[in-house]
Amino acid sequence: MFVVPTFMAGKSNKKGAEPRKVSYGILVLLVLNWLLFLTGFYTLLPTNVADLIFIPVWLVLCVAGVFVSVYEFKNNKGFALPVAGLTTISLLFSFLASGISKM
Repeated sequence: MFVVPTFMAGKSNKKGAEPRKVSYGILVLLVLNWLLFLTGFYTLLPTNVADLIFIPVWLVLCVAGVFVSVYEFKNNKGFALPVAGLTTISLLFSFLASGISKM
């Protein structure tokens, strides 16, 4: 939902600056993390390892997504808004997962 418009905005941008490669990298990592979660990759790992890496990975990617969104908003709003949307959804989900895991 957010990925295709983001790449289209990045490629068809005529008036603004091209998104940085780091921005594309963070977007790919966010999408990859969602794919790993939705396919059940974290259930294949031992419980200790999954608990150790699940929430920190989400939070680090969300913080990186916020920095990318702020930086790209100055240069390329068409790329920054979908990244910000995906980052917001990921951040809310990580708070939800963290809250449920501590119950």
